[in-house]
Amino acid sequence: MHYKNFNRLSIDGTLLTGQEIVKYCLSQPQSNLHRIGEFMKDWLSEDAGLTVRTSGSTGKPKEIRLEKKQMLASAAATAAYFNFRKDENALLSLNVDYIAGKMMIVRALYSQLNLVCIEPCIDPISQLNSDAEIHFAPLTPMQMDNCSDTRGIRTILLGGGSVSATLEEKLQHVEAEVFHGYGMTETISHIALRRVNGPGKSAFFTAMPGVSFELDDRNCLVIHVPYLDCPVVTNDLAELSDTYTMEWRGRVDDIINSGGIKINPSEIETRLLPWMERRYFVAGLPDEKLGQKLCLFIESEPFNESELHHLKKIINHSEHKYHKPREIYFIRQFAETETGKIHRVNTVKMLSEQ
Repeated sequence: MHYKNFNRLSIDGTLLTGQEIVKYCLSQPQSNLHRIGEFMKDWLSEDAGLTVRTSGSTGKPKEIRLEKKQMLASAAATAAYFNFRKDENALLSLNVDYIAGKMMIVRALYSQLNLVCIEPCIDPISQLNSDAEIHFAPLTPMQMDNCSDTRGIRTILLGGGSVSATLEEKLQHVEAEVFHGYGMTETISHIALRRVNGPGKSAFFTAMPGVSFELDDRNCLVIHVPYLDCPVVTNDLAELSDTYTMEWRGRVDDIINSGGIKINPSEIETRLLPWMERRYFVAGLPDEKLGQKLCLFIESEPFNESELHHLKKIINHSEHKYHKPREIYFIRQFAETETGKIHRVNTVKMLSEQ
């Protein structure tokens, strides 16, 4: 499976080959089409690999090198799982600067899909024609949350962040089959999936064929992917049912040590979900006595006295005494990564600015 054999791409119904793709995309006014052109220039080059950037949601953004044959192997696995067929329509509304957008191009090259290109925005589905038929649509949870109608979409793949309980409940009432993917740049997009609605709905991620899991001595996930040269060691805490099924439990580097009590923010955030209408997270701030104190950050103008009292009442009833935030901070707008994820470290730094 040589990357040079995958040089035909259909964009909005226009089939192009080789350098025609580059020329066409760079001549278009849309910025994401320009990015497709730049990507295809690299794809068609003699270099057998590509340099890609991580999103920076869990640390500083970094560049890593991926082999084109590995990207094709990832595309082949997704194509087999979702049973892609030639000329089916696939939505591309993700930023092509990052792995999720790049891999949609590779999937289109591999499976001969037609890319329906929408500029990355908060609700790309609303930009589609009313009679559009989309067979596969990768979206971020934020894009999905702003979607009021899955008009003519067969399958939606959510990635790039967690799916809230509120969004998951909303998705029980849409016609499209919805999946949530687990993966990262280092694994070349998703390597595990869980069904969010309909038959087979599950809270657990199931590994793609050939992929397996184990835990290291920190209880963090180690991923074995057949087309990668070595296992991917993560900072993701997980619980394994077996070597192919896991539940994500947060990140080990987010763990808060408050007076010797280890607190997992992900568990608290999950329990608060049913009552929170705005974006939020919990994190530890330095404290002289405790080392770190547990704090709740809410993306909002400050609550009035009645709203704040109601929130504290909920927290008091839902949380163990060691898991109750000692401070609640309101931030008008959270800091974000370029891919729209909450940047927790930079958001906490914004406190001093406010």
